[in-house]
Amino acid sequence: MLALPEESTGTPIHGLFETLKLADALVNGPNAGTARLFEVEIVGPERGIFPSACGLPLEVHRPIREVDDTDIVITASMLFENQEWVVGQHPETVDWLQRMHGNGADLCSACAGALLLAETGLLDGLETTTHWAFAPTFRRNFPNIRLRVDELLIVAGKNREFVMSGAASSWQDLILFLIARHVSPDAAQGIGKFLLYHWDSRSQAPFVPFVPASDHGDGAILEVQEWLDDGDLMDVSVDAMAHRCALPRPTFNRRFKRATGHTPIGYLQHLRVEKAKRLLEGTDQPVDEISWQVGYEETAAFRRVFKRITRLSPGQFRRKFRFPVKAHAESR
Repeated sequence: MLALPEESTGTPIHGLFETLKLADALVNGPNAGTARLFEVEIVGPERGIFPSACGLPLEVHRPIREVDDTDIVITASMLFENQEWVVGQHPETVDWLQRMHGNGADLCSACAGALLLAETGLLDGLETTTHWAFAPTFRRNFPNIRLRVDELLIVAGKNREFVMSGAASSWQDLILFLIARHVSPDAAQGIGKFLLYHWDSRSQAPFVPFVPASDHGDGAILEVQEWLDDGDLMDVSVDAMAHRCALPRPTFNRRFKRATGHTPIGYLQHLRVEKAKRLLEGTDQPVDEISWQVGYEETAAFRRVFKRITRLSPGQFRRKFRFPVKAHAESR
């Protein structure tokens, strides 16, 4: 079952639906009509055709009140105003998800669908993932869930009955995981090859920008953050940061961690990695030179920090995210 609230976006729904439908033809070949691997339906509050969040039509095959049993439920991507989730807008769907779980269904989510799944309360005390852009509203609304936006796919629950994928196209990883679980790993591999779904990234970390908190109300710490944003990171130290707001180092460390959620050195490392990411994407400068520009005298230390934060080496990051020079030249 693909469960649709009104804010759903079309691409993941169409992709999930079509992949599951194609699974029969791709796995069973000429015998596809004899035994279906998946019976797929799109369900929602009411039957009918309605516009997705981006305007393209989506069709709901059955209202959820008519569905008493299923093996798998997937809540897919949504868009909502100001990227702020409002609890309590989908009580019927939340109740239905709780019932399906009680009846033994696996509950899955793609992208922002994790917010709807979180509202059931079934994820409390567990880990989950979602699109990194929704991390602030997720943490505000569901503090009892350990959000891991660095992870692409998380499986949780006593019986591993919750399967959650991260941002945007990570629904492909979700669907391949479900095919591997419910059909076979060979089937998932074959479908992935045929449809060109790349199961080659286990993390969202390379995609996640560093967006530190600035609404914490600590004026002295905010002034340091603004100074770091505007300045050169090459010679910055934690002592210099503490001196900037005239605080003893231990006091500064405590206040900074309380305000931003990061230690001062961790914060600096993230800023330097963000600057390095932009240079790797937009220039041909050698890694050694980029390391020095962002404040590391030893390239080996820079490489260790960069890989810890992004899960990729600087060279891997450049190959993954650098816009192809040939394509750029041909587009002009």
